[in-house]
Amino acid sequence: MSWLLPDAVLTATGLQAGLAVELDGDLVGRVCPCPPGVEPERLRGKVLLPGFVNAHSHAFQRALRGVVQHAALGSDGGQGPKDSFWTWREAMYALAETLDPDAMERIATLAFREMVSAGFTTVGEFHYLHHQPDGSPYAAADELSLRIASAARTAGIRLVLLYVAYARSGFGVAPNPRQRRFIHRSPDDVLAAIGRLGDVGVKQGFTVGLAAHSVRACPEAWLRELSAFSGVIHAHVDEQPAEVAACLAEHGRRPVQVFADAGMVSERFSAVHLTHPDDAEIDTLSRLGGYVVGCPTTELDLGDGFLPAGRLDGRVGICIGSDSHAAIDPFAELRAVEWHARALAGQRNVLRPVPADDPRDGLALRLLETGSLWGARSLGVNAGRIETGRLADLIAVDVTGLEFAEARLLPTLVFNGGPAAVADVWVGGRRLKSSGRR
Repeated sequence: MSWLLPDAVLTATGLQAGLAVELDGDLVGRVCPCPPGVEPERLRGKVLLPGFVNAHSHAFQRALRGVVQHAALGSDGGQGPKDSFWTWREAMYALAETLDPDAMERIATLAFREMVSAGFTTVGEFHYLHHQPDGSPYAAADELSLRIASAARTAGIRLVLLYVAYARSGFGVAPNPRQRRFIHRSPDDVLAAIGRLGDVGVKQGFTVGLAAHSVRACPEAWLRELSAFSGVIHAHVDEQPAEVAACLAEHGRRPVQVFADAGMVSERFSAVHLTHPDDAEIDTLSRLGGYVVGCPTTELDLGDGFLPAGRLDGRVGICIGSDSHAAIDPFAELRAVEWHARALAGQRNVLRPVPADDPRDGLALRLLETGSLWGARSLGVNAGRIETGRLADLIAVDVTGLEFAEARLLPTLVFNGGPAAVADVWVGGRRLKSSGRR
């Protein structure tokens, strides 16, 4: 056992000075004034927060950084066709075709290390590269999933492997040869892989969930079979208007209703993106439970649209992900959740604050819960608050920088903080990053 004594600890109602945190193996022990006779590690100039949770990641897409930030060129050297999510997707598919297991592990390790450095302590890896480029299985069927797990161990991040079910290129769409690495023959094959990986995860320290990729990739018959899975389920939902239109053409219903009718939507379900829902879909998510994973920096980068956080507020739990890793910055994701809401509503301070020791901190505290507690719940992980019995996934933020001078601390952490201020990181009580300053 060991003790940490920062300048303040984030509690459910705000920052509190004078508290020490006991690390009891991989859990938080006591959170209390430092007991007599204890010599804690003093974290001067730092505040202790629960680690951030990245609830949606495609680690291999980290290799696209800087590569897709220009429009495609035409044959004459001028700008080519209008760039969009769909043209970006073709560039992503081209990358996916080139990755062998070693490259996959190398890129994932880089992405996960950057997450840890930025303050993420858990990642939900939405993993859909399963097979060789020609679609045939590897000799070890779960080769690429195990490479993701190896990358997470190397980086030290807590992994929830969200194993993707992918059946087709879309309703009435000819098979895309670039998607051969993603596709399984049947829901039974998907569930069998999840079962195998779950057994390995028990030994190697990761957990496994199900990702039903989207309504365009999974026919309704697949969704009904996959809904028997008893763990967490994530899916891309309402990311693009064309996706919604294709779903209406096939099913006569919008995506959330298709997932709900298949028996998937519950308190274990997370809808990723949800940038184009209608009111009935929000009503369904609110009634049946579940979460929305917003990835604001990616949604802006891809031109997806704005997360309608104001319409979800108080009805559906919101958490964050970095998705394609255009940026890996939990602070940027959190303030963008609120800023998206402001842009859509034409007003400021949209999301309702949570009860706080000082009402001025309520919005910031709400957004910090979005970055930690709600993401942990979305992934089924016992983390997200600094409380006895929860996982000791913690970050210490150095608040001596100029950005914090003469400013109210908690709102400044959210609206002006960044990865550079993350000084120390612990996952399961194990220190992964240290500023060297005590």
